[in-house]
Amino acid sequence: MAFRTLITLAAAAAFAVTPLTPVSAGTVTAAQCGYIPRTLTDDPAYEHCATDTNVWIRVDRLFRGDYERCVGPGRTKLDKDAVGAWYIGQLCSHPGDTRGVS
Repeated sequence: MAFRTLITLAAAAAFAVTPLTPVSAGTVTAAQCGYIPRTLTDDPAYEHCATDTNVWIRVDRLFRGDYERCVGPGRTKLDKDAVGAWYIGQLCSHPGDTRGVS
């Protein structure tokens, strides 16, 4: 019985530390929500999958200061030097609006 428990715990630990496979350029689809990294052919983007809200996202940039941007449903292209973007938990009114990060 203890051996079976040990095997179960080992399997659970293996799944817990399995690295995520990065998304390649060929597998990015409209169903992918959130930050979409730059590829050889496309600039970075953010896919907002909700259809009825506008939200604030934080955009991290490599060579310049980070900022927050209001995005609507669908895909929004980001700056070429964007290295990450995520929803910050706030709704907004006007897609395209930006504000600095304090």
